[in-house]
Amino acid sequence: MHTPFFPAWRARLAALGRRVQHLRQHSLCHLELLLAPFLPAGLLSQAEEGLNSRDRVYNVRRTFFGFLYQVLKPDTSCREIVRQVQALFGLHDAGWVDENTSAYCQARKRLPLDTLCRLRVGVAAAGETMAQLWHGLRPKVIDGTTVSAPDTAANQRAYPQSRTQKPGCGFPLLRLLGIFSLSTGVLLDYAKGNKHQSEQRLLGRLLDGFKHGDLAVADRGFCSYVLLAVFQLRGVASLFRLHQRRSADLRQGQRLGKNDRLCTWLKPAEKPRWLLRIPEEFGQRSDFNRTVIRFISDTVPIEFGQ
Repeated sequence: MHTPFFPAWRARLAALGRRVQHLRQHSLCHLELLLAPFLPAGLLSQAEEGLNSRDRVYNVRRTFFGFLYQVLKPDTSCREIVRQVQALFGLHDAGWVDENTSAYCQARKRLPLDTLCRLRVGVAAAGETMAQLWHGLRPKVIDGTTVSAPDTAANQRAYPQSRTQKPGCGFPLLRLLGIFSLSTGVLLDYAKGNKHQSEQRLLGRLLDGFKHGDLAVADRGFCSYVLLAVFQLRGVASLFRLHQRRSADLRQGQRLGKNDRLCTWLKPAEKPRWLLRIPEEFGQRSDFNRTVIRFISDTVPIEFGQ
């Protein structure tokens, strides 16, 4: 991981990478023992009736951890998961397991999407309880990416491919935006859209996930007056690189120190299209008409403490 603008974060992010490498060395059984305490109790139990109600070899819990094992080790085949389950059953003298991968693949398709979403929320909540603070703030990183989806008619309608590609020669494109805890690396929330929806518009759906005492960290694409003002009114601190269209004239504003200034931005005439709505109480406050921005030309090293 390269963090040229935040060098003090390298050690922190490198430690997260080492943890992933450590997890990849565990067997399927050890992975379940290690991560099970962080998952909400009961979510991986069998359903009372209907789909996933039978206690099969590949029940919901065993299938979930097999799928998680493959996510942590992307080069792992389904046959390797079957072998891990065979070894587990052999260790406990629990019977014979067919070496065919069909049963596992079908069980993976039956994993309830609602259960996976609730597991993500539960893991995020557990991670936040262990998060370390930086000067009393909870750093949350905002970042987006684009991924391709299976080439189906429904996906092409919802997430059309790039116009530069001929029809039938490209894959649907999804735009994803995530909010991560910088302390634990946990994905706290996310939003998805197509390539025509900007990252700021996707972030507009996730603003309720920021609370008083948070620190929003993002790249220059998020450095806008409205976003900074909304965060400020929520009691959320912001740390962004200056947008390339804004000039950084350190001769203006109030001088705080070397390469450190306070400047005032005025509210734009029109509400940006990505902002779904501005709460009424914001419009009644005079401080929404102007926002004080602190410019730092050299990034200040950030260190985490207990």
